[in-house]
Order: sequence, then C-alpha cells, then structure tokens
Amino acid sequence: MQILNRFLNFVSDVLGAIAMLFLAFLMFGTTFDVVVRAITGSPITGVFEFTELALVMVVFLGAGWAHRGDAHIRVTILTDKLSSATRARVVALAWGIGALGVLILAIPATNEAIYSVSIREYRWGYVKIPIWWTKASLATGLWFAFIQMAVQSVQLFLFGEPAPNAAKTGTNRRQDL
Repeated sequence: MQILNRFLNFVSDVLGAIAMLFLAFLMFGTTFDVVVRAITGSPITGVFEFTELALVMVVFLGAGWAHRGDAHIRVTILTDKLSSATRARVVALAWGIGALGVLILAIPATNEAIYSVSIREYRWGYVKIPIWWTKASLATGLWFAFIQMAVQSVQLFLFGEPAPNAAKTGTNRRQDL
C-alpha cells in the first residue's frame, strides 16, 4: 500500500503542478487582457477561449491535490457520533459510492476524448482553438479521481484509516462542519 500511496501522491503532484500553471495563466492572462482592453479598447484575441479551457484543467487536474490534502469541505455531524470502526466503514462506503459516480462520468468522457483526439477536434471562437487535449485531460483527471477515491475506500475499509505510513502533504486544510 505504501508504494501505491507514493505513486498516487506523485501523480497528484504532477497533475496539481500542471493545474497551477493553468491557474497562473488564468490570473495573469485575464489581468493582462483587462489592462490591454482598458488601454486599447479591444481584448487580446484568444485569451477568453483559452481561459475556458484553463478552467477545465484547473478543476479536473487539481482535484487530486484537493483530495490528497483533505481540502474538500464535508459535513461530519452524523459520522462524528459513530464509533471509530463504524465511522471508518461509513466513510469507506461514501468514498466507494463517490468512486462509482466518478467512474460513471469517466467512461463516457474517455470515449469522447478518444473520438476528439482521433479527429483533432477544434472549437471556433475569435480564433481556432484545439480542444482535443482538454477532453483527454478531463478524462485523465476523472480516472485519477476514481482511482484515488477507490483506494481511499479500500484503505478505510481494510485499515479503518488511510494505509499505515501513507504519505501526507503536510498541509492538512481539512474543514469539518
């Protein structure tokens, strides 16, 4: 399990770093576009279209980091009242159901990505923007989320907590309500 956790952490670091590059583009590209629009009266061609794609990349590639760092918000008012063993089983079941839901999304997203890549799909706005790579990235993010959630579910069910010696991010920003 330790090797699997290290691998998942490595992949989430890589995908998260890519997501942060797209986030930097969102911040600087949008800011620069606003400044240019204020000075010249017209936007930078293509920034809006790439911003739409960057939003997809931030969400679907950055989700692994949020999962890994417990950065998602959850309501624990009911599970806090359960015994430790029962709580682990209930949370494991919830992660398993979540993994199944993501799997239901990942399969058609993968089929769409395969088709999109095969035709090198583009989208027309002010400029011709390739979107096949974002569809492939979206499917990749969904499959990674499915794997993370399924592994979390199995580890909670078997061990009652994440696998022993599971690597943590060091910044636990968990917000329980």
